[in-house]
Amino acid sequence: MNPDFAIVLNFKLESEQNADADFLVKTARNVGARAVSGGDFLKEACAKYTIFLADEQNGVELTKDNVIDTLVQNRKNGKTTVINLTVNADGKFNANDQAVLDQINKWMHMFGHAFNEGKLSDLTVDQDGLVLENRHANYQKYVFLKSPLPEKIVVSGLEKAPNRVEWIENRIDLDFSFAQNKLSINLVKPDDEFEWQVLRIQAHRPEDDLAETKF
Repeated sequence: MNPDFAIVLNFKLESEQNADADFLVKTARNVGARAVSGGDFLKEACAKYTIFLADEQNGVELTKDNVIDTLVQNRKNGKTTVINLTVNADGKFNANDQAVLDQINKWMHMFGHAFNEGKLSDLTVDQDGLVLENRHANYQKYVFLKSPLPEKIVVSGLEKAPNRVEWIENRIDLDFSFAQNKLSINLVKPDDEFEWQVLRIQAHRPEDDLAETKF
């Protein structure tokens, strides 16, 4: 499976007759998922909204309390999370599944780019966490940290000091020091409470070498 597909929403229909393919695929797109499964009736809507139609597969039933941790832990193990969502006979989701979607949407709205675009990095962090590298721009690394947060973390494996370290949320700069391939980062409390927080390590970029153009 394409490694970009960190999440697959697997729609389980009680009645295909009342299922609205556009509604289901747009729901996936809006919460940050890039792939769905559930039958060929989704094919036209997937093409319309640029969502991948995966083969039908076994998924898991999750709750709003464990969905984000499951997503991150699976990513940490190089796995896609396939989430079963029951589509009732009236074409809608039940209360539990809607709560799961709302939780995914809230978290992915803030961290979805890092989560979808990241691949496993060789860097390590000395806390319960995950380090991903932007597969399209390897000068960006993303560190996922489980709450409650420590006062400091150490990321190992960098060859050079980064230009910047920041919370993805609101781009709040974080103080850091670098020595012997170890990056020590002092954490401040982010603005919002998330079960998993994410910071960005911004290394030297190719565009930083461009000279200023004067007219």
